Amino acid sequence: MAQEIHETADEHPVSGAMVAPAGEDSAGAGEDRTTSNIDPAPPTPGPSRSAEAAMAAQSRSLRNSLVVLAIFFAIVAVLLLSVPGLRAAAERITDARLGWIATGVGFELASCAGYVVLFGLVFGMLGRRLMSRLSLSELAVNSVVSVSGLAGIALGAWVLRTRGVSVERIAKRSVLIFMLTSAVNVAATAVIGLGIWVGLLPGSRNALLTLLPAIAAIAVIAGTLALAAWARRGAERRIGSRGRVYVALVALSGGVFDALDLIRARDWRLLGAVAYWLFDVATLYVCLLAYGPAPSFWAVSMAYLVGMLANSLPIPGGLVAVEGGLFGMLLLFGIRPGSLVLAAVVTYRAISLWVPALIGSAAFLSIRGELAHPPPPVAPSPGA
Repeated sequence: MAQEIHETADEHPVSGAMVAPAGEDSAGAGEDRTTSNIDPAPPTPGPSRSAEAAMAAQSRSLRNSLVVLAIFFAIVAVLLLSVPGLRAAAERITDARLGWIATGVGFELASCAGYVVLFGLVFGMLGRRLMSRLSLSELAVNSVVSVSGLAGIALGAWVLRTRGVSVERIAKRSVLIFMLTSAVNVAATAVIGLGIWVGLLPGSRNALLTLLPAIAAIAVIAGTLALAAWARRGAERRIGSRGRVYVALVALSGGVFDALDLIRARDWRLLGAVAYWLFDVATLYVCLLAYGPAPSFWAVSMAYLVGMLANSLPIPGGLVAVEGGLFGMLLLFGIRPGSLVLAAVVTYRAISLWVPALIGSAAFLSIRGELAHPPPPVAPSPGA
């Protein structure tokens, strides 16, 4: 049986090691008890006005972002049809092989399913029904708001807080899921970049396109581990303060080291993080196949990994920045002609943004009433 990360009321505040009380079963990373690490609060009758206001703000933000997304693609359509230099790409789009486009939609749905699986590993304490809908809601927010997925994580953190989960635990879990999804991207950049550069994988041998990103990815891994170790030592020095700095240090160190524990445990649900990345790359790949001959999958993957760095910019949906990054990187990896690449990138972005946005928005609407009227927090039992 895979090793689980245990969290109860007796959780160690710094090291990330969890110890269950004697004679009591521990809950795993995806099966936490709802009474652990709960902030006691008296029951409040009727709907929470602050919760309703927060849900209204979340709804407005999501709605406005969807409108921006629709306007963006309308502008793209007008430019493709009216600008002479872009008409070749528009003509390719009209001649797309619909079978590959449908396959791309299926791959994007599989990517979303991978995220749901991973989310269940980290936030299973919410219950399967709420967990699945909240994870899809996060995908909707991530697709239209961007900022490297931090917007979606903020939504999940707010929901956990309405359930009475402690701020410290929310912060640690949020860092954990961010680390798990980011770890796949960083590891893939290192492995694929080095593989292409040494000739084990097909693609450009240009060191600037392969070796440099791989070295940068390895440096990020080493830097993250060093930062987590520093945060653990800093939290130990501030253990009596329990202030915001302490919570941030515990969240950083605990999230990173809990991620390492889960990776060592080889929980099958970690494949959700791999599927989340892999099927999204596959969507871009089949969009290229829809307009021309098959390029190297590894070259497309490396172009994707570097080009999608623009998604970390605080731009709704990463609009323009991500498209430009992907288009430029695919060209640098020798994928031609430019009209094919542009048509594929526009198609990929339409699929990768609208599929999670639509299904996630539906999930968000289905739980809005439930989240606007959260149940009162449950205090831990005397023996917990």
